[in-house]
Amino acid sequence: MKKIIAIGLLIALLIALPACGNEEEEVITMGFVPMRDGDALIESVEPLTAMLSEELGVTVKGFTATNYVGVVEGLGSGQVDFGFIPPLAYVLANQESDAEVILTSLNRSGEAFYKSQFLVREDSDIEDFQDVKGKIVAFVDPSSTSGYLFPGAFLVTEGIDLERDIQYSYSGGHDQSLQLLLNGDVDVAVTFVDARERYSQDFPEAMDKSRILGYTDEIPNISVTVSGSMEENRREEIQQALLRIAEKEEGKELLQELFNMHGFATATDADYQVIRDTAEIMNIDLRAGN
Repeated sequence: MKKIIAIGLLIALLIALPACGNEEEEVITMGFVPMRDGDALIESVEPLTAMLSEELGVTVKGFTATNYVGVVEGLGSGQVDFGFIPPLAYVLANQESDAEVILTSLNRSGEAFYKSQFLVREDSDIEDFQDVKGKIVAFVDPSSTSGYLFPGAFLVTEGIDLERDIQYSYSGGHDQSLQLLLNGDVDVAVTFVDARERYSQDFPEAMDKSRILGYTDEIPNISVTVSGSMEENRREEIQQALLRIAEKEEGKELLQELFNMHGFATATDADYQVIRDTAEIMNIDLRAGN
């Protein structure tokens, strides 16, 4: 009888050992805002998580939210350890859960910022921003930094009351704003610089049939943001790992393919203060719970 009990205990211990090992394995979750089709993005980040896993010596898995709010909430709840999120999303995450930016992405010119542009049709009678009064403007989305927040604030600083001086609508995409302009449905379209080149296959006539009225102020690029509860040494390890990956040929190609990123630069919260200042101009309340 004692022998049977001893064998049973041994079997139980052998079964329990793998489970204990799994519980101790560290996993870092990397969150993304979907910039393309969600399912395709989940599959395509696997090479990046593999590279990060090798650099960090721990398992890194990808998590794609349906929108940036999902990553912001994940950073606060502990579901996401770090993520790639737009500047406005970073400011919200910082406000709500003390999330911290560690890197900002670079464009092909090596710059850590970009701008939005105001487009009008080539034959338009709009020559300056005062002429925009009484016209129809296409913004992209009320949560878009480049498609609404900065362009809207720029118009306000030009003395234009968004609710009284213009009519506006949200197109749902930078390409759709461009299409509305070319179709004659709106007088002014807001897009990133230069959306006409990005969508040249869809709108080959865009360059000839539109012109740039002006630009917004500089907008910080996509951020790499870590959870407010992450230890300082882990933050630095992730920062350095991404910087190393961006220097490798395979890493460069992957970042460009996934996010049109051409590298990283170290960043701090102060680099994103312009987002808070612009939100204040637009009367957007960034306080937690609002």
